[in-house]
Amino acid sequence: MDAIVDINTLFGPMPFASTDMSVDTLLALMQKHNVGRACVLSTLGVLLDATGGNGATRAATAEHPTLLPVATFNPTTFFGDSTPLQNLRADGFCMVRFFPREQNWPLAFAPFTALLEALKPTSLPVMVGVSAIGEITALQEVLGSYPAPVVLSGVGATLLAEAIAALQRFEHWHLETSQLLGPGCLAQVAATVGAGRLLFGTGAPAYPIAAALHTLHYAGLSDAERRQVLADNATRILSLAG
Repeated sequence: MDAIVDINTLFGPMPFASTDMSVDTLLALMQKHNVGRACVLSTLGVLLDATGGNGATRAATAEHPTLLPVATFNPTTFFGDSTPLQNLRADGFCMVRFFPREQNWPLAFAPFTALLEALKPTSLPVMVGVSAIGEITALQEVLGSYPAPVVLSGVGATLLAEAIAALQRFEHWHLETSQLLGPGCLAQVAATVGAGRLLFGTGAPAYPIAAALHTLHYAGLSDAERRQVLADNATRILSLAG
């Protein structure tokens, strides 16, 4: 099987983390589980400052080519300067992630809408974390006109019906798999909207890669569907070289 692409990894300080969140730990886990490439960001960009966090991400990924840089921004500190957004592709970023729960802002939030509007010319995929019933429905209004792939992170069994309804409405929306660990969740997505809408994600090293791989292995998907989830879909939406 081709090397795996993990679309959801992080490094850096994380309050109450029970494991080492260093780049070296992440790289060791990737090697152990045949993860060839991982989309990664520094937690500094989530917890403290986007500029410093994105800089740390660029530095780590420049040193380790198997790591793909992901940018993050906090809408509560966005005052309309689109220059950092316009430079993202030139700086090598492959995606932009948003963390509303961790940063305590609502999805129906004018600065978030403005930030997304400024991000549109980049055509970069975005990943948004969701955690409560109703948030995916709210995102349909906020992100419905976004022109690039949208990835929902944090979807588990409780949010699955709402997520599938959104994916049925928007063909360019996807789910990452880190929380889809319940029996039948992955099979339900594949049966209703297709395995082409699932992206392998783990949240490593905060969460074990082995658990996500084990769940996928026993999800009842075909070999071709597993290949889609593990690498092909991410390669396509992130425009990665094969």
